[in-house]
Amino acid sequence: MATTTLSNAFISLNNVINNFLISYTGPGKIITDAVRTEVIFHARRCLQEFAYETIKSQFTEGPTTVLSAQANNLPTDFVAVISAINSSVSTTVPLTEVSTLAALASGTFFIDYVTKKIYYGNTGNATLTYLSNALTTDESAAIPKLAEEALYSCMIYSILSNREKTRPDVLQRLLIEKTDKLERAKSRLVFTNFD
Repeated sequence: MATTTLSNAFISLNNVINNFLISYTGPGKIITDAVRTEVIFHARRCLQEFAYETIKSQFTEGPTTVLSAQANNLPTDFVAVISAINSSVSTTVPLTEVSTLAALASGTFFIDYVTKKIYYGNTGNATLTYLSNALTTDESAAIPKLAEEALYSCMIYSILSNREKTRPDVLQRLLIEKTDKLERAKSRLVFTNFD
């Protein structure tokens, strides 16, 4: 799986898990006993739940050595391009997407969504940063910080709903909180430009 350089707008799933363990688990906290593997499981499940409608995960793949007009496979979790960069020994050039393979030229790239292939117009080392559908087991997934609280709420609800002695009124409150934070995260992310 690709790795991602995180910006100020994103947090890794690994950091979400660590922050959750510190903030929400332990004596005197909402979840008194949780092991890391349980938290990882519920974090991944919540990420999958949010993937298609709320949280857009970002990954960077490359640099990959490419030849001009050579077909390269898109990542299996690819949704949309954030940026494509081609670098040679002395320069780094942002690439522009073209709508047809025939229009492929220097400084451009083309994606064939049917065959799930990407073609670069330059030779060199290509780096592709893309939005992922987040159905991944990779803890380097980059999650928008605007959705971080919604993810924590989902994790709390998921963990406690699987516990035998959790009071129904507490679960109902947590479900309402989870839904509310999910809706707020969606509205905050609608107009976010990740560039």
